[in-house]
Amino acid sequence: MSFNRSAIGILMTLLTIMFGVITGLCVRSVGDAVPLITVLLYRFVCSIPLLLLLALAVRGRQFLQVNARRTLMVRIAFGCAAMTLWFTSLRLLPLGQATALFQSSVIFVTVFSPLLLGERIGIYRWSAVVTGMIGIVLLTNPVDGGFSFNVVFGIGGAMAGAALSILLRRLGKADNPFSLALWYNGTGGILLTMLALTVGVPMIVPDQTVMVTLVLLGVVASGLQLCITTAYKFSEAVVVASLRYMQIPLAALVAYLALGETVTLSEVAGGVVVIGSCLFIVWREMKRSRVATSASAPADPVS
Repeated sequence: MSFNRSAIGILMTLLTIMFGVITGLCVRSVGDAVPLITVLLYRFVCSIPLLLLLALAVRGRQFLQVNARRTLMVRIAFGCAAMTLWFTSLRLLPLGQATALFQSSVIFVTVFSPLLLGERIGIYRWSAVVTGMIGIVLLTNPVDGGFSFNVVFGIGGAMAGAALSILLRRLGKADNPFSLALWYNGTGGILLTMLALTVGVPMIVPDQTVMVTLVLLGVVASGLQLCITTAYKFSEAVVVASLRYMQIPLAALVAYLALGETVTLSEVAGGVVVIGSCLFIVWREMKRSRVATSASAPADPVS
């Protein structure tokens, strides 16, 4: 049974990686053909049907019930910010570089934890943070003259995602993830529709290929949320987090094959450093959690 649960978790994580790469590829392939607001609008609206069906299947008539309203508002605000920054970086940066910068969020989780959670960070994790920052510098490619201020969007997306993770950890997990996801995407869809109508951004795309890509983007987004939720349910967080870093080299490979993008030696070195530092942080977090669990567990009675 444990093997089956682990296998399901690993499979869902691999699907999450695949959906993440497809998301980036969709945004990159659309490019500047439509405004960013339109891309985000389709991302949110087209993900609602599948999430609605799942929420109804899991929760029935209570599919919209949310207890932690504060959690919901935080989820919507930081989720929309992270999504906007990530999509902007995907439009302005190579796919592999944008993916690596966004996946560096675990570094910023460690940086923000003492400020927002009051956690004590040891020398080993601070060393990993410093190493990861060096990797981010290499990813921005300043040595080869390839630095672009567009990397700010990728770093900003990682920071927004890190802040979201920390605040949700602080507020707890009081609600069903499908209900939260439905509220998040539904609210995002409504806000973006209102914004598009206000600024006069077209919501109907005349190019059929672009339209299909945008619809696919929303469907893939709902599949990604389903898979990552299931992965954390069946596997340990460290397994899921570790495997997800496979998305960085996979995104670079897909970008090379599908888009003809190449990476510099500095970007490759930066990606390796970021992955290594993030994995070390995840391992230290897992070790710390296990020690805390062992210390709080009741002692076995002496027979």
